[in-house]
Amino acid sequence: MITKKFRILTFALIFSGTLNIGLITAFAFSMFKDTSIAHAVVRSSQKEEGYTNSQVFGSMARLTFRELVSFLTNRDALEEGYTKRDLAVASLVAFHHFNLEKALFGTPKQIRTVQISKSQKIDVFPGLTEDQFEAIIRFAYQEKWPLTAKGLFFHLQSKTNPRDESLEQAFVLTPEFCALQLLFQKTDAPQEPATILNLISEGSFELLEKLARDQSQVLDFSIDKRRNFLLSYLALNSPTAAQLLLRTDFSFALKRLEDRSILDLLSASKRQTEEGTRFCVELLRSPRSDAILQAAAQTLYSYVGELPVAPIDPQVVLARFAPPESPVIAQAPKTQPAVIATSNRFHVVKEGESLWKISRQYKVKVNEIVQLNGLEKESLFPGMTLKLPQGTGSEPPR
Repeated sequence: MITKKFRILTFALIFSGTLNIGLITAFAFSMFKDTSIAHAVVRSSQKEEGYTNSQVFGSMARLTFRELVSFLTNRDALEEGYTKRDLAVASLVAFHHFNLEKALFGTPKQIRTVQISKSQKIDVFPGLTEDQFEAIIRFAYQEKWPLTAKGLFFHLQSKTNPRDESLEQAFVLTPEFCALQLLFQKTDAPQEPATILNLISEGSFELLEKLARDQSQVLDFSIDKRRNFLLSYLALNSPTAAQLLLRTDFSFALKRLEDRSILDLLSASKRQTEEGTRFCVELLRSPRSDAILQAAAQTLYSYVGELPVAPIDPQVVLARFAPPESPVIAQAPKTQPAVIATSNRFHVVKEGESLWKISRQYKVKVNEIVQLNGLEKESLFPGMTLKLPQGTGSEPPR
């Protein structure tokens, strides 16, 4: 009897173990099924499997950048005269923002649009030559950031501080960055590249792209243009936009902004600054609405890590943060970390400057600046951003 029970228990344990192994296997299979199918669809030829271009595109959308690059030598035929390498190029551009124009030193001569689903279209580039495919492969492997400005922007947003220095240097050279930097310079509010990069990463590429497109058609270096751009980023809760608006347009922000924009500004002002504290105090002294007064008071208390006592009385808040006998506005505890200035790795060309003058200022050779920035000749223009070799000084030699 005991032997029979032991056998039953043994069989039950074996069955349970087998079932667990089966469940684990099924889970692992479900985790990797999509990727495996994607590779299977892409790697099989049309002649064997009969996959359509749309199906191959759908599978390529799930592949990584490097996986797609591996298909750039695959000449397997697909539908309508295209090969897998043709679709791989199109997928790199569509799904990974590959900078095809830079790889080919110009726009491809032929561009066709293919409908791959009811809601999605994709551009393909028929007629690429062997030399062009070699240039694409070389560019994809040799460049650390072989992406368009939009692709660089998404990487800039996804990276936490400190950001990759090479990524920052790549984005600084884009037309989008230069358009915004020039707007600040021409409106007498120049900013460090690090500050502009912070601003850009907190916003929308569509807004930045629109600015660059508008400036390429009609140059507008008005203060209103700068203000409107900062307000558009402020609506996206950008702390840097709030900081720059107060730094460059304090009176405008205090007197002219509508209540909704004021609330956006206070909401985005997460770190205490001298301008931010003074702005809140001036709001409490103004005849603004109760909503603004309450928000300004709450912002001041948040700066010093305190909770306001309800109901909030503006006069009590003013007595706390700006007492009449002292012109000094209350500051946050000294335990707050100080802001560390970013080292200057760029130089913005000013009117009348030459490569020789810049090389003397930073104690480097002219050839080093030319090679680092890919200059074809020694010609500069005001507002141009130059990369400088690492370890350079900032004082001119005596």
